Amino acid sequence: MTTKTAVPAVNKPVKNRLTPIAESIERIRGYPSTLIVYKTNASKYYWVRFFFNGKNRIKTTKSESSKDAKTFAIQFYKDALLDVSASRKSNKRNAFSVVANQFFETTERNSNSKTYKSDINRYRQNILPFFKQQDIETITNAQLNEFVEELHKTKIKPATIKHHIVVLRKIMKYAIANQLMPNLPVFPRITGRLQTSVKRDYLTKDEYEKVVKTAEKLAAAKVKVRTQTITLQMKYLIQFMVNSFIRPSDLRVLKHKHIKKRGEGRDAWLTLNHPATKTNANEVQAMPATVGIYASLVQQLKDEKLPTKPDDYVFFPQIRENRTTAMEVISRLFKKIIEESKIEEKTGKKITLYGLRHTAIMFRLIIGNVDTLVLSRNARTSQNMIDKFYASHLTTDQVRRQLHNIPYKEVIKKISTKKVTAKKTSATTKTSSKTIQK
Repeated sequence: MTTKTAVPAVNKPVKNRLTPIAESIERIRGYPSTLIVYKTNASKYYWVRFFFNGKNRIKTTKSESSKDAKTFAIQFYKDALLDVSASRKSNKRNAFSVVANQFFETTERNSNSKTYKSDINRYRQNILPFFKQQDIETITNAQLNEFVEELHKTKIKPATIKHHIVVLRKIMKYAIANQLMPNLPVFPRITGRLQTSVKRDYLTKDEYEKVVKTAEKLAAAKVKVRTQTITLQMKYLIQFMVNSFIRPSDLRVLKHKHIKKRGEGRDAWLTLNHPATKTNANEVQAMPATVGIYASLVQQLKDEKLPTKPDDYVFFPQIRENRTTAMEVISRLFKKIIEESKIEEKTGKKITLYGLRHTAIMFRLIIGNVDTLVLSRNARTSQNMIDKFYASHLTTDQVRRQLHNIPYKEVIKKISTKKVTAKKTSATTKTSSKTIQK
């Protein structure tokens, strides 16, 4: 009889709790395949990982949302590239990131602030991630064409692509001037319309009132969009934008310290001195209605137990650390309000958050009888932009009252006076003539 010997069980190796859960791994389109977000058994949050400069870089996103985790991952990736550029860790003197970093350092003091910010933003967002640590003198026409194709894939407009090429050319000319490359490669020609004049939709007075009432209704019902509840903050945000001409991007930076009340009683109004988010930082003279709107907003923030100190943000101060997220939340809530109002469905219009600025400017053009130079200065834009984009909807019928707003009574009175005087003169002449004849 043969006796079977018991075989001891072999314990399977226990996986590291930080090892990515295979089915949770997600890659980000348009970025290196090594850039991933994933979950582990050690945390409820998503993590980000990518291989760079010979090692894996790993960090928690502190978010349970896949979308938010990907946004964090992209920024983490870009920051890593910029860190290398800033610290000049590359051994290559001619590394693109090193040369570009030197270029921006030398031009910062002598460049127009607006131009410098625009150039460095395009460099950080798209140019650096593409060329990275490549030797600048090895960049070819073929690579430049590939770069342009990548920009086209992201649906960037031809005019903006052209600006990216301008920045690239500036960096390479700096390299040539400092004997870091022999000559410029042949740059690709950017085809397509570089600028389009598009009529931007706005709200009529009745539509504007409908949107405000819809915001009130959804706030009363405490309707949620994802995890965010619509409150009266959105109603006051809509009213404030239409009465202050500000851009959506201004909501990102506007703080209580940037708002000052001027005048008293019926003559009171608000002035805004927030940082420029697109063009200039002219002081904005808001409409008198903003006084009451702002007071109601502040009270609403207090009711929600949200901060209202001078250095706190005016809109959605609860999302302080990441104002990009704040803007995404505001856009989603506004989209819900517009959907519920049925305005787009009934009119075929496309109403975006930017449409509130268009509405503000159109109201002044139609109702206010304001000179476009004055309006453009106060709205931090140009007369050309007012005419090309905002006023493109303006019809002669809408401004008929302004065209007819001439003091006719005074003109007619003057004409009548002249006729009476002429008649009297004529009568006097005839009388004098008769007297002479006699």
